Amino acid sequence: MTVKSSYTSVAFLVFAVLITVTGVTAAAIADSRDEVATPNAAAQQTVSPSVATIDRDLTEAEADGILYMREEEKLARDVYLGLGDLWDLRVFDNIAAAEQRHMDEVFGLVDVYGLEDPETSAMVGVFDNDDLQTLYDGLMAMGSESVEAALEVGATIEEVDIADLDEYLAETTAPDITMVYENLLRGSRNHLRAFVRQLESAGISREATVLDSTLFESIVNSSNERGAGGSVDHDGCAESGVGEHGDGTGEQRRSGQGGGRGSGDGRVQGGGGRWGGGG
Repeated sequence: MTVKSSYTSVAFLVFAVLITVTGVTAAAIADSRDEVATPNAAAQQTVSPSVATIDRDLTEAEADGILYMREEEKLARDVYLGLGDLWDLRVFDNIAAAEQRHMDEVFGLVDVYGLEDPETSAMVGVFDNDDLQTLYDGLMAMGSESVEAALEVGATIEEVDIADLDEYLAETTAPDITMVYENLLRGSRNHLRAFVRQLESAGISREATVLDSTLFESIVNSSNERGAGGSVDHDGCAESGVGEHGDGTGEQRRSGQGGGRGSGDGRVQGGGGRWGGGG
């Protein structure tokens, strides 16, 4: 299966799922439990080794995979920023902050291997890859229809990320690339669990739209995963430990709409520095 080559068809899969989502109020989701976040889009942590430790050339597949994942993680971040502003659900803000860290980690690989970072990486909603641009536009349109549709979009994005990362992992033996991709995979699986929980709390039973149904069920029916810091990563939504997945614990109800969120532009500009030239 070549997920990335069929990525533009995901919009149709999402639409097919969305037409079944009826009779559920946005209030039911807004009142559901959500994880606490301490977003830090400015964090420049990567798990890549220094340039001095690299003594091998990338294969074409590895280079293509790094650049594609850089923009695919950007797509997730950009969609979640937009939907977070639109629907004022903290789950989008929390996971957008995690996707920013994913972008930073992939940029570590871009930097270490001397690849040319996509020129559009500092611009929200703009992509070098035409397929990803089309998908972004379609997903934003769908996610703007309702809160339920927005959560379905989020779950589908995470399914695609998992499928693509699995494919790229099979194409490399490089320890540094493998480390980054496995780190991103843990985050994406936890993010998928978060979106599915949000939907289930509103009475929506979600099935796989991209992943094999057995894999999907094994992910959503298992606990959040631990990462480098040894602590549970609550959907990549809190940050108090080491890297993306040593992220502290705890769940808490929302305390008001939009508290401490800031504007979309503020969060994007906050990255500064390295990712300002890359994302």
